[in-house]
This record gives sequence, structure tokens and C-alpha cells, in this order.
Amino acid sequence: MTRAGPAAGFLLCLLWAPMALAVPGFPDLGSVEAVVGYWSTDLALVQAVVLSVSVGYLPLLVFLGALAARLGADPAVRAWSWTAVGAALVFMTALNVAIGLVVAAGLVAAADPASAYALHVGGFVLAAPAAFAGVAFFVAVAVVAFASDVLPRWSGWVALAGVVANVGAVGGVATLTGPWNSGNGVIGGIAAPLGLFVVWILAVSVWWWREPVCAPAQGDAVRQC
Repeated sequence: MTRAGPAAGFLLCLLWAPMALAVPGFPDLGSVEAVVGYWSTDLALVQAVVLSVSVGYLPLLVFLGALAARLGADPAVRAWSWTAVGAALVFMTALNVAIGLVVAAGLVAAADPASAYALHVGGFVLAAPAAFAGVAFFVAVAVVAFASDVLPRWSGWVALAGVVANVGAVGGVATLTGPWNSGNGVIGGIAAPLGLFVVWILAVSVWWWREPVCAPAQGDAVRQC
């Protein structure tokens, strides 16, 4: 699993990279006209991005499995490894449901603008409460990075930036406009939480891939690199 983990991380980042094409164009959630107008021009782009993101869930699960095994290798932080993986699964599930609602909005926008607006807003606002699952993930990996050598210490600082980004995203439950809205808000939008999640995985995958491959231990012998 030594190489499978970082390889899956690289593939995930590649498949999720197209989100950078769609996320900047998301409209403010406070206007029905803006939301419906967005779908009249960008539906095909979002569908292509969603297909890529959906395939990306496969390497994400492989990465998380390998990460759990790596973090769990140190008994002192084993509980935090379960926290990290559980939080990532909750975050991923919420994102998946949100994506489905948002794409449904695009599919019905021409025929039923009111329903499309409700689905679109619902999808983005749904992601806001899940931000604390992102907080839990980043707190867990930060604790591991600072307390153990199974992750590089610098990755803990990246994780702390992820904590701040996810806390801001919770603001999406309170407003549909301005910097706190979860559609395109600078603070409450999904760009920072998702972006830091991908950046953390990519950075750790590069470090992990460059790590020497150790020979498996025989019996009670210590693994040798």
C-alpha cells in the first residue's frame, strides 16, 4: 500500500482539478435570475466537471484507506487516524449529496426556474453545516503531524489553514448574499475548503511518494529501509 496511497492522491487531485473551471463562476445565491441564468450557459461545463469529480471518489477512498493504515501505525495517534477518516467520509458524503442537488437544479432550470433555484440553494447550503466535518479532518491530521512522525510536521500547518477555511464556510447557513454565502462567498464559499483539502492531499502525496520504500518486517524484526 506504500505507493498506492500517494498514487491515489495524485489521481484524485487530477480528477478534481477541473472544479477550478466551475467554482469561480458560481452565482450569488440571493438572485433567482442569476442562478437560472447561470444554468442556461454553464450546464454542460458543470456536468463534465461533476463526472470527473464523481470518478475521483474512487481514488479518494483508496487514499483514505492508505492514510488510515499509515496514521494507525503509531499507537499514540491511532484514535486520531479514525477521526480523520471518519470526518473525511462525512465531508465527502455531504459533498456528493450537494453536487446531486445542484446538478438537478441545472437539469430543471429551463422548465421550472423556481424549483431550480430551490435545489441550487439547497445544495450549497447543505454543504455549510458539513464544514465542521472538514474542521474535524484537518484538526485530526494536524494533531498527528505535530505529535508523530507518520506525517511531516509542515503538513500540520497546512491543516490548520484548512481548519480556518472550513470554519468560515459555516457562515453559509446564515445568508444567501455577501462574503459569507455558500455559493460564491469569499469566506463562506466552497472554494477555500475544497481547495485546501486537495492541496493538503497533493502535498502529502508528493512527500509520501518520495519516502523510501521499506522492506516488510519478518517476525519481530524492525522494518528496514
